[in-house]
Amino acid sequence: MKTNHWIWQNKKWPEFTFDANELLPKLGTAFHLIGKLEAVSQSVSKEERLAAQESILADDAIETASIEGEMLRRSSVRSSIQKRIGLPVEKEDWDAHADGLIAVLLDARNPVSSPLTQKRLLGWHAGLFPTGYSGLKQIRVGRYRGNEEMQIVSGALGKEIVHYIAPPHDRLADEMDLFLRWVNTESVHHPLIKAGIAHLWFIMIHPFEDGNGRLGRAITDYIMSSHYPSLMQILSFSKHFSLNRKGYYAILEAAGKQSLNITNWLSWFLETTISAMKEAHWLVDRVVVKTQFWQRHQTTPLNQRQQKVINRLLDAGEKFEGAMTTREYAGMTKCSKVTASRDLADLVHKKMLQKTASGGRSTGYEIRT
Repeated sequence: MKTNHWIWQNKKWPEFTFDANELLPKLGTAFHLIGKLEAVSQSVSKEERLAAQESILADDAIETASIEGEMLRRSSVRSSIQKRIGLPVEKEDWDAHADGLIAVLLDARNPVSSPLTQKRLLGWHAGLFPTGYSGLKQIRVGRYRGNEEMQIVSGALGKEIVHYIAPPHDRLADEMDLFLRWVNTESVHHPLIKAGIAHLWFIMIHPFEDGNGRLGRAITDYIMSSHYPSLMQILSFSKHFSLNRKGYYAILEAAGKQSLNITNWLSWFLETTISAMKEAHWLVDRVVVKTQFWQRHQTTPLNQRQQKVINRLLDAGEKFEGAMTTREYAGMTKCSKVTASRDLADLVHKKMLQKTASGGRSTGYEIRT
């Protein structure tokens, strides 16, 4: 088969190069945000940190699976997280795939973890596929892929588009040995640059029959956790890869076909990291506000409808469009407008909500801080 010139076919592979001057402004922004996030993480209480970790890890697990087309139930993901980080389990909803993925993500983020060995990586792979199947297909679990050519293909049968072809099977052992030795060696690069290089390098090797994307993102977490352990308890790369999935696939495809200069990939990676850090800062702020709010109102009697709406407003913060109205309350809680009006008036009386200052035909309500 006639193919493009793939990145691993370069004679100097894997001697990646990049323009440090071009990346410096974004790296500086990311470094500044890292400092702010670490300070925030260390200033919150243990309860607030665990709540933020649960929320962010749930997003990370759901989105890293979603990128590969696997849909996980949030309730199953949260149940596994709560068990593994020592929080009360709100709802028992065990799922083998969700539990295996959470085990991998937590191990990758373990700040006192051991080196990333082949045995450990194969264990991660086995954790992603506890039944030995990917969908309806039985795959090689906990082992590198077989002799078949590894192609990344899209399109209908007979009209396939080959986006990438990975190194052949007979090179895998040497490729992965070199990669793992590099990961476990102290780097001259900033941890974010090393994480970005590792992510791309692993994806280009594509050592497994399935799960390469999820493991590549876990390796990113692993490298960052070894340098910024508190930061990685509250940061999700995968959510932001998922939000720009088309861009993620496009930049990886472009990197796989061009020279060993990976400046474009690292620039995209840093942009995505900056977005993830800004989101993490916002989420931690919301968790603190929510925790402190419920501490003030821990003895305030509420019905289930009121609890649901208050939590929705607290979780959304300023991202909640407009203000809560009687109509929205009734729709959200499946109750009549009369009941909604009564519930809202009661929440105002209990100093949990306040009427908004904006006028209009419908009265709006917002959290009273």
